[in-house]
Amino acid sequence: MKQTFGQFLKVKRLALDLSLREFARKIGMQPSNYCNIESDVLPPPPPDGLDRICKALGLKKGTPDYSKFHDLSAHGRDEIPADVERIVKGNNLIPAMLRTVEYEKVTKNQLRGIIQDLKSGRYKKAGA
Repeated sequence: MKQTFGQFLKVKRLALDLSLREFARKIGMQPSNYCNIESDVLPPPPPDGLDRICKALGLKKGTPDYSKFHDLSAHGRDEIPADVERIVKGNNLIPAMLRTVEYEKVTKNQLRGIIQDLKSGRYKKAGA
């Protein structure tokens, strides 16, 4: 069974040793509403709420937990992850890249290879 957004939140909150009420107050949310999100009764909050939760959990950009947080929240709302939406809007070449992946029928294995290649550091600027 795949982990839900609410399950992920609960695990991360408990790892910080915070009660549900403490955490809800920390992120400016009613405890009952936060409880319903953690229980997957309510969908994940909109981007501003996600940002507050992310900060309170100490999730850092570029980490697997940060990506998982955004992927699970997007799945729970049937949307594109908020961080990905910001990336797409911030770089006008991303839509062209995505269309190329689609039109050229790039496979998942090929995409994994492209991602590994990008992560290898091969494309980093000298001195960066």
